[in-house]
Amino acid sequence: MHPKRMTPWRAGLWLLVAVLVVTLAGLGYRVWRIWRAARPLLAQMDAVRTLAADPATVDPATLAPLVVETHTGLVAVRDEARPFLALASHLGWVPGIGPDLKALPLLLDIAVDLSGAGEVALEGLAPLLDLVSAGGAAEGQDTLALAIHTLVEAQPQLEAAQALMKRAQERRAEMDAASLSPRLRRLVQTLDRALPLAQAGIEAARLAPGLSGVSGPRTYLLMAQNSDELRPTGGFITGAGPVTVDNGNIKFSFRDSYFVDDFSKPYGDPPCPLYNYMGSELWVFRDANWSPDFPTSARKAAELYTYGQGLVVDGVIAFDQQTAAGVIAALGPIPVEGWEEPITGDNFIRLVRQAWNPSDEGVSSEWARTRKEFLGQLAQTVLSRVRQQPKAVDWVGLGRALWQALQERHLLIYLKDPAAASLLHRQGWDGALRSTEGDYLMAVDANLGFNKVNPYVERRLEYQVALDTDGAARGTLTIHYQHNRPGDGTPCNQRATYAKGERVTYEGLMEGCYWNYLRVYVPEGSHLRFASSHPTPAAYLLRGEAAAGEAEVLPDEGKAVFGQFFVVERGRALATCFEYDLPRVAHLSEGQWHYTLLIQKQPGTDRTPVSLRIVLPPGMQLLVATPTPRVENERTLTFALELDTDVIVEATYR
Repeated sequence: MHPKRMTPWRAGLWLLVAVLVVTLAGLGYRVWRIWRAARPLLAQMDAVRTLAADPATVDPATLAPLVVETHTGLVAVRDEARPFLALASHLGWVPGIGPDLKALPLLLDIAVDLSGAGEVALEGLAPLLDLVSAGGAAEGQDTLALAIHTLVEAQPQLEAAQALMKRAQERRAEMDAASLSPRLRRLVQTLDRALPLAQAGIEAARLAPGLSGVSGPRTYLLMAQNSDELRPTGGFITGAGPVTVDNGNIKFSFRDSYFVDDFSKPYGDPPCPLYNYMGSELWVFRDANWSPDFPTSARKAAELYTYGQGLVVDGVIAFDQQTAAGVIAALGPIPVEGWEEPITGDNFIRLVRQAWNPSDEGVSSEWARTRKEFLGQLAQTVLSRVRQQPKAVDWVGLGRALWQALQERHLLIYLKDPAAASLLHRQGWDGALRSTEGDYLMAVDANLGFNKVNPYVERRLEYQVALDTDGAARGTLTIHYQHNRPGDGTPCNQRATYAKGERVTYEGLMEGCYWNYLRVYVPEGSHLRFASSHPTPAAYLLRGEAAAGEAEVLPDEGKAVFGQFFVVERGRALATCFEYDLPRVAHLSEGQWHYTLLIQKQPGTDRTPVSLRIVLPPGMQLLVATPTPRVENERTLTFALELDTDVIVEATYR
């Protein structure tokens, strides 16, 4: 009996089955290889997410191995998945997951570029990381000079890293993040926050040698601002001095701001509020920071310093007590000759206030001449600690303290160098008034009371914006002030007397009323409809003339500004309100309306609570809002915000 012959149809079927089996086996093997390459990478993702969310928390000792291992893993995954990635880029049409599939190759390429940039940059910066991990240079070596030398030697690697980051940015621009799934969209949002920061870090490392005097000495004006007496850029300018850097070597001097000016020369008129409410007749150095736009104030401070001292500077660096306390905390307890206890981050502000006080004999010409010398003495001690005892410095903690001070606007930097100025501006570290196409709000206080009461004055903001169907809006801003020192029924006395023999104390200067000149900055084209008024009696003011307390519209390039003067008495609360029409602050794109609000923090202030209510136009439905509203009631969105740095709120509706 002859066996059955296999028909062509049956043979074709078996051949198809065999091909499918082989194909599935090949796919299975490929998937297994991809999984094998990806498994070590998954274990590193938590550390990578931490790095992206807050770079200041990363330990330099573990940074380089993490970046190298991540880059190696990403390259391995991309190589194994290349056939699938080529297919995925053409699957954007697939319902539901198509946009994610299409974006996957770009995201993986971006990750490879960024981790590669990190790897090559860290290769060049390895000696600097070793220096930080070791706690500074060996005895007899200069830590700062070695750090600058490392940055000079690392320029080729930093340039290569910059090129890779630029390529990653170009690939990001090809991606439509709005079409992605929520999970992948959040990943891209993290990338959007981290990528500019990483680019800024590389750019700063490339600029640092030049700014540190490698190609010639640079001189910067260091300006101490006292936030206890709040002024527009952070506080009253209490002292200043030049800092000269020459190839990593630092020299500086420091003096009371009252001794900067040269009154053998004529000085110009001060801003009107300083004349009207303080009786100032000249615009002198200590009042230079009247504009809340720090580059503007810094240029004025540099101009007046050069006018008084004959020294031209390359930039201005302003800091307040919070910055100094953070730096000292990283340096450890610092003994200073003549001080009863070592200075730490915890006791710095208290001891500085005490050091200002006259002796038991009271006010004297010697006290007036030397009352702020402790600031220069402390600064010299800090510099000596950094140079002579580098292993006693918590370098990671120091970096974190400076980072936080920059983010929270307790430290502001203005540089004449165009590349450096551009970098600072992009990060918001120059303290400039920020530009936006949407809504904008900045409330700026200026203490005009010759006192130090701001630690006892709380401020909170309530802002409601009602959007119209054409994108314009109506804004209502209420600012609440609470003076937390108990009132005793005595009238407010603006005069600060320093008569010979008088017993004046810093603590006494913290007990007065709050003479405040407020400015509210809103989008250009806004029109004030109503503002509450707060009259001040003549007895409360140096000039003996009552102030009506009415709001005024002030000229300012690029913003509409409302100004108002008032006094908050001890133990009392005051609320001032502004209602105004806004220009178009919401914009229509592809059938969806987008509203953005930027609330800019005044430098020198502590965390400020902000209650925000956004009312959408009739018939509109919210699609997404960032941050997530605390309460959503039909068309009304409510947010509870903390203004410890600049805040951006976004709402998309249709």
